[in-house]
Amino acid sequence: MPRRLKAPAPRNQRSSQERDARSQAVQRVADRPLLRGSLVRMERTCGKKGCHCQRGEKHASLYLAVRSGGRRTMIYVPAALEEDVRLWVETGQAVDGLLDAISEHCLQAFLEKKRETLADKRKEKPP
Repeated sequence: MPRRLKAPAPRNQRSSQERDARSQAVQRVADRPLLRGSLVRMERTCGKKGCHCQRGEKHASLYLAVRSGGRRTMIYVPAALEEDVRLWVETGQAVDGLLDAISEHCLQAFLEKKRETLADKRKEKPP
């Protein structure tokens, strides 16, 4: 019968780094708005005769690059919302980093269980 991975270790048996990462991720997801994406500054010319952009000073605007419905989308961010969107993206990136740390801890636990399982199988085989 195949061996199943056990449920994660109880909270008090996890490393302090893993506990902290899990706690911070839950707090950030629960308490703050977040966006998973990145901010992109784009510059363009408008085409109006006599505009400063025709002399090289292009119009700058901020866009939010996100995945929605499996597709990459660029969404214009009005200047009045830039600060909020920046905070939301920063929160999303922080949560992504915390999830990476949690995943790394779980990966190490999996690799340890794999080593134990393979070692047990080697012991069971007759010479």
